[in-house]
Amino acid sequence: MGKSNYFVKFIYCILVIFIAYFAFLPIISVIIHGINSGDNIGITYDNFKRSLYYLKCSLGVSVLVTILATTFGLIVSFTLKRINFKGRGIFRVLALLPLINPPFVGSIAFIMLFGRNGLITHKILGLNISPYGWQGIVFIQTLGLGSLAYILISSSIQKLDISLEEGARNLGASEKTILFTVTLPLMVPEISSAALLVFLASMADFSTPLIIGGDFQTLASDLYIQITGLYNMQTASVSGIFLLIPCIFAFVLQRYYVQKRTYFTENTSSDDIEYKDIKPLIKYILVTISIVFIGFVCLKYIFIIIGAFTKQWGYNYTFTLSHFKSVFNRNLLPFINSVKLAFFVALISSFIGVLLAYLLHSKRLFLKSFVDFIAVIPAAVPGILFGIGYLVTFKYPILGVGRFIFKDMKPVILLGTGIIIYIICIARYLNIGLRSGYALLKHLNPDIEKASHNLGAGEVKTFFTIMMPLLKEAFFAAFFKNFSTTMTTLGAIIFLLLPKNKVAVQQIFQIITSSAMGEAAAMALLLSLLTLILLGFFYLIINGSLIWSKLKEGRLIWK
Repeated sequence: MGKSNYFVKFIYCILVIFIAYFAFLPIISVIIHGINSGDNIGITYDNFKRSLYYLKCSLGVSVLVTILATTFGLIVSFTLKRINFKGRGIFRVLALLPLINPPFVGSIAFIMLFGRNGLITHKILGLNISPYGWQGIVFIQTLGLGSLAYILISSSIQKLDISLEEGARNLGASEKTILFTVTLPLMVPEISSAALLVFLASMADFSTPLIIGGDFQTLASDLYIQITGLYNMQTASVSGIFLLIPCIFAFVLQRYYVQKRTYFTENTSSDDIEYKDIKPLIKYILVTISIVFIGFVCLKYIFIIIGAFTKQWGYNYTFTLSHFKSVFNRNLLPFINSVKLAFFVALISSFIGVLLAYLLHSKRLFLKSFVDFIAVIPAAVPGILFGIGYLVTFKYPILGVGRFIFKDMKPVILLGTGIIIYIICIARYLNIGLRSGYALLKHLNPDIEKASHNLGAGEVKTFFTIMMPLLKEAFFAAFFKNFSTTMTTLGAIIFLLLPKNKVAVQQIFQIITSSAMGEAAAMALLLSLLTLILLGFFYLIINGSLIWSKLKEGRLIWK
């Protein structure tokens, strides 16, 4: 048993070093580089003034998007989970569509509908106006991130203890009173988590302001311009510090607010509970809002499909396959790179996350709270800022630390290699497996592990034969999430990609900036379909026997 304990500590030390190097050090490097880069002081008055202006722009958009997206997510969640109406099952599926699309789908559809040659503004209304600005950014982000809020909030509705609501009803409370005094207070962790993720995603979004913002820019888009257009790493680092501050503050505030309160209920599913006494007018309003919201979400995909088969949007609407021919005539290596990256990142980051959750939850180890914090902190850092951290860190020898030891030594070539793309994604997304593992471990009886040890099994055998099978749900949940996210990610890796390791999302972004909307729509459609097919394939591999048994028993019913 002593050797097993040493092996566990050895594995833990390796994980701590990996997280410290690749998840925490890049963030610290951005701060150091922004404050003091060589002999130059980074934060001058001009830098401070311009960064403060872009910070106000970013916060204005992100706060508004957070309020709107979380509100829509809450309304749609209650409508689809608690109100019975025809077609509810279909709308539940349609609300999930943004999870598999590239980040530019909304921008492409917006330009097709409301651009200078847009179908609505130019063709139907005959207007010659510019729709670009902060309003377009808010509109697109609300549609995309509202679906994210729906997923998080709707999952909490399924976990609610229905006995608390039934008890309130038996005491004579109205549905309105139950909603505001019982249901919503129990959902505070999920609602606040949804609001936090929406806020962070909005702050980190650089592509939408670049494509739709016009003269209105945010900190994230300014970071991109400073690096790719002006090659000013120091100014970008200063802007990165301003971007980091509100994100970390929101992250810490949400964790503190939730952790200082207790939200414990019995695990009683409320997935099939519906409101019986809801007023017809309220039901009509909620269903209408939800259908309109989901309709706008679907509208993006409808016009992406139409645009992919249209010869020249805004001028010639005849049917064509030329855009798909252009995509296939290009090098298809970006699609292959995307699939390889997503698969291995999902596999490795999910396993590391679940393993780390097991070690931190079940073992007596040093610095557990600190390791948990630095493992989760990349979730609070915008992807584009995380990528800048890798730029300023790993151009130095000995994985970045050599900057402080061998200043005159020639850098080790880690930057520009394919492995750094995998490393940054693994470091950024392992927190998903960590959180999934924590959530499941809280419901497992610790005596199971003790019984294995009492029967003579070592730590390694216990983990792989006892604990990992019990944690497989957490692993697969993280795998699916990490795979779909990595397939469509760009912010964290855009500055690290070279032509040999270009991914499909980057190519779509480059096509959009060259105004080839038809080809961009075709490629975005192909990437979305590829992601959906691969997720379905993995799901069938993992759950094939269960699905087959339900089919034979006639229990696989569409709700």
